[in-house]
Amino acid sequence: MHLSISVDNPVISAGSPLSGIVDLVLDKPAIIDAIRVRFRGISMTTTMQFSEQMYSVDLAHGKFKVKEWHLHVDVTTFLFRGQNGTEMAAGRYRFPYIINVPVFSRCDCLQRLEEYRVQRKRQTWICTAAASRTVGATPLPPSLKTNNDRYVRYRIMALVERPGKMVFNRSKVKNIIVVPVTLIHTFDPYWNDRSRLIREISGDAFSVKCERLPDNYFQDGSLQRSDELPRSLVSLGPKGTNVKVPTQLEVVLFNDGDAAILEPLKLQIYAQIQVDCRSRIDGILNIKLTSMRITMKSLTTGLATSEKTSVIKNTLFRANALDITLQPESDSGPPRFRLDTHAFEDLDISKIVPTFHLLSMRYHHQLVVTVGLSFNGGSAKILKCLCPINVVSGVDYDLDTQRLMPPRYNLGDVQFDIDDRLDDNDGIFDW
Repeated sequence: MHLSISVDNPVISAGSPLSGIVDLVLDKPAIIDAIRVRFRGISMTTTMQFSEQMYSVDLAHGKFKVKEWHLHVDVTTFLFRGQNGTEMAAGRYRFPYIINVPVFSRCDCLQRLEEYRVQRKRQTWICTAAASRTVGATPLPPSLKTNNDRYVRYRIMALVERPGKMVFNRSKVKNIIVVPVTLIHTFDPYWNDRSRLIREISGDAFSVKCERLPDNYFQDGSLQRSDELPRSLVSLGPKGTNVKVPTQLEVVLFNDGDAAILEPLKLQIYAQIQVDCRSRIDGILNIKLTSMRITMKSLTTGLATSEKTSVIKNTLFRANALDITLQPESDSGPPRFRLDTHAFEDLDISKIVPTFHLLSMRYHHQLVVTVGLSFNGGSAKILKCLCPINVVSGVDYDLDTQRLMPPRYNLGDVQFDIDDRLDDNDGIFDW
């Protein structure tokens, strides 16, 4: 007997049909009770705690682990059912199947948070299926693996059941990548307004050596003398003057900070010198962009803030040997320099798993922008800005009409980095 299962769409969005073929080859006649496929998905979180008051368990070496499994989908479709065992002749049999992947998780634990906080202390929590789907229920989470302690896993299995206690059943398993939906309200006139901006600003002040400046230069709104050295050592005659250069790094995100995984991520990056007008730095500062790095930090946290945070870093852009002289955008107002146009047009985030929130696991993102600037040929000064960003799937589910919107792109282009091993240490099909 040889059994295999194929999947037409191993990358599937929630709310869409999962299809394929189960192929069974019998070398000789066999008694078969049933042939079925089962699609199942779980999340697993291991929580580490150091407080004895949190759980009534025996602590070993001052710490312990509590594992939680939550069942999100469990669908079985029978392809063949025999009557008290049916003899099938030798030959090849092909059974097409279709399973509708749900939009929402069957786990309603997030809706019972207060009960969970009490029962979790006793390690008696049981994940149960929600009685009905309501607005505000938890969407089916995406496939994810951050480490061996936290993951979301989906698999489909083909199973041939044969009568008799001593006869082994045959099964084959494949991993499925699930892309979640983004919940929207199309009745909201601003739901697709991509003009809404999010701005994040960070700053620092750098000591920079420039040509000798007269005393009457130092007025309100101009660069000021650096306080890193005593004043008697700041003005060095023909050797120059050390000034403090207050600099801001500004990052602008579009679409209210939402970013779909298979749409180019566009952002704007600016550096601004905190003086009142361009004339305050003309002929004094020569500013160059020397480096730029943009990283997506994906953070997995547990229910309690004291629980360990897992971090995955994906470098979206890096250039370490830039030598670009910067010019202010305008002749009026504080000097502001556009940086991103010198380095990239947009960024690829197709490998980033979208943001989601389960009972004991929250997965969210930060965009980290780091730039290097040099002043008057000196060593590079580093500015860094952290921007919360909401990564979404681009597969929208309208809560107002209760329907799935057409995907914005080909789901086959999704490149989630997941665990594709087929070992079943988590017992995904056993409980």
